[in-house]
Amino acid sequence: MKKILIFKNDRIGDFLHLSRCIKEIHENFNDHKITLICSKNNYQIAKKFLFIEKFIILNHKSFIITLFSNLKDLLLTKYEHVFVFDGKNSSFRTSYFVRAKTKSCLCFLKKKKFLFFKFRTFRPFKFFLYLFYKNYIFCDEDYSNTKIKYQELYFQLLKNLNLRISSKKNYFILNDNYRGMYSNFFNQNINATYVIFHFDEKWEKYSDIDFKNSLKIIKHQSQKNKVLLTTGIKPFRFLNELEKIFSSFDYINSKIEKNNAVDLNDVIILKNLPLDLLAHFIANSSKIITSHSGPLINIPPVFDVKIVDIIKKSKFNELGRWVPIESNYKRYSFEEVEKNINNI
Repeated sequence: MKKILIFKNDRIGDFLHLSRCIKEIHENFNDHKITLICSKNNYQIAKKFLFIEKFIILNHKSFIITLFSNLKDLLLTKYEHVFVFDGKNSSFRTSYFVRAKTKSCLCFLKKKKFLFFKFRTFRPFKFFLYLFYKNYIFCDEDYSNTKIKYQELYFQLLKNLNLRISSKKNYFILNDNYRGMYSNFFNQNINATYVIFHFDEKWEKYSDIDFKNSLKIIKHQSQKNKVLLTTGIKPFRFLNELEKIFSSFDYINSKIEKNNAVDLNDVIILKNLPLDLLAHFIANSSKIITSHSGPLINIPPVFDVKIVDIIKKSKFNELGRWVPIESNYKRYSFEEVEKNINNI
């Protein structure tokens, strides 16, 4: 049986952003065995892709350790195709030693300055790019170039191999084990159309004014719908203040339990939900408001849920590259929240 090796050793959101490309590779090579090199974090999502037959989970950055701890899969196996999709130096270096008929990657170009000299760097280096890869695309990391979308570049790599692209919509499978828990909570505590406002560790970077503006958004949204304030696993600086205002539930010991005595029905905080459970809330919501959290940007398009992304204006060009091609997406800046609150 012919084999394919895919490198995607990064974050959950990045993996979800690539989800359709991986699905299309499988659809085009459904008689091939796919091995995925992934991270401990994104394995939690990748393992649901049942057509992936083998996973190599990396917990280190050393390509030498990677090679020799996976000797059979990386040095002794011949692959039909190798795809390096994560852009990591360790992945490129590992891929040089893997035998394959065709290797594909994005080559990232960056402009740098040293003293009075300006120069460009390539990842991987041009010499290795031309030596090891038959299929590659240059990706300019100058964020002033607003036309670049990472998903489009991924799909172009597949098109260069004459692969058929049946869809560009993100791919995600709901975990049925959480369907009952979601339904029970919805019936008992929501039972209405709801909007999700997601907070995570990115809020550590935001100011008190940003938080006050977020409260204005929550109040405005709660006048029309129920509002669920979901949180990431890591704590953030405004969580305690939110819990003083709104009713809070926590996912503990495989149950969603009430966490405080505040009794406001229009806004509910949901803490520490596993991603598979959070996905059910996302899939059934009317709108997602987020500050560019990877899963909250990449799961909603699967279910045609609207996304409102609130980020710093200085990040528009950089984060705009990560917006899914097929999505109902709008963005606003923190600096102009009050001006646009009726549109959000």
